[in-house]
Amino acid sequence: MAPQAPLRGSRILLAGVIGSGLGAAVALMLHVVVTHTPVEVSPRTFAIFFSIFCAFGAFAGLTLETVRQLQATNPDPAYHPRTLRGGSERDRP
Repeated sequence: MAPQAPLRGSRILLAGVIGSGLGAAVALMLHVVVTHTPVEVSPRTFAIFFSIFCAFGAFAGLTLETVRQLQATNPDPAYHPRTLRGGSERDRP
């Protein structure tokens, strides 16, 4: 078995920060939508809502980058499909 390349922690953390930022953007967008409705929502609920979106965005970013790095270092050819210029082999008769 060939030695595997180590995971790049800085790229994983950067993906988590980007995911958290995207989660914050979605939370702020939904906050604007909710504030323009007649529903009364407490500021504490908005804070919890914001933190949940940021946490799940960070978790998604961390997970996606970790899986991407693990697939890139896997020696199994099933993780490295050939790409064809004219489309995949299934599209051809």
